[in-house]
Amino acid sequence: MFERDVYHHYQLYCEGKRNISGYRYFVSGGEPYLVVPQKKITIDRIEEIVYFSDYLRYKGETGIAGLFPTMTNMPNANIEGESILLFKIEQSERDASEKKPMGEELALFHRNGKDLPPPPVPTESYLFGSWAVLWMNRVDQAKEWYQEVFSKPVKNEFDTLFLTTFPYFEGLSENAIQYIIDYNLEDSMREEEGPSIVHERFQENSWLQFDNDYVKLPTGWVLDHPVRDLAEWIRSCVYQRNFSPDIVTTFLDEYEKVTPLKREGWRLLYGRLLFPVWYFDMIENHYKNEREIGKELSQHKFTEYLLMEEQNEAFLRSFFPMIGLPADRLQIPVVDWLIPN
Repeated sequence: MFERDVYHHYQLYCEGKRNISGYRYFVSGGEPYLVVPQKKITIDRIEEIVYFSDYLRYKGETGIAGLFPTMTNMPNANIEGESILLFKIEQSERDASEKKPMGEELALFHRNGKDLPPPPVPTESYLFGSWAVLWMNRVDQAKEWYQEVFSKPVKNEFDTLFLTTFPYFEGLSENAIQYIIDYNLEDSMREEEGPSIVHERFQENSWLQFDNDYVKLPTGWVLDHPVRDLAEWIRSCVYQRNFSPDIVTTFLDEYEKVTPLKREGWRLLYGRLLFPVWYFDMIENHYKNEREIGKELSQHKFTEYLLMEEQNEAFLRSFFPMIGLPADRLQIPVVDWLIPN
């Protein structure tokens, strides 16, 4: 069925089928392809990511997976009853010795993603300068769910965890929101770095490891401050059981070989790390998900992350001393209750 549908829509014969990082992968005529579920990616959003991809290629970025249209020039197709996007993987010309560390490669990606001309279609992916407002909206939505769940006569385990933990995470969120508001007010005359093409949630597996290069899928790209990617990558490491601060310092050192962070960048990075993005992601996914199997999975992951919150708090307390940055001398504010003893 899969092979027949792919040939029907793309005139490609499938060879060497396997899974790579959760995506279906095959080779046709010696060229590798990746199958990505379309899910909630709209046609406008597809046009936007193609625009981002074209711009990055123009700037010399390598490793970008290119959207491969159907024989009728459609961006998507129905494969085994599921709407998908097919991406052709660019063959790398690098050898193993030329592959850069991820932090360095990310800095180059951000450099190439700057100065993007306005997209030809209106975009909801322009998130630069809007963190505080977006976070306030997410907290308000969670407050509504809190009242609804509180009023439920019968509560499941996820409901109970949500009711128990929300006051703490609401307080942490308010700290983060106020921190960014203060940043916007106090540093209003700063020479700020502009937006770049970044990732909604950048993690270790956001780029697929393929041969001697990274494969960069454009489906999660947005326009925002580059430190968004740094913060989300760091966050994804902090919530690992085997987390070591050395991972963070090494990654930041790699990044700063290409693009040293200014005071404003460090401040924004700290502010974003304060906001518990993962908490609201999981709350929203759970209460918007009507499938019971999805709810069971989200409950398990929610519990795992809650158990790691003490580790995250310890990391936030030690962040500036850990990276060797004198926050007081640089006049970078630190949240009072997170000042190391």
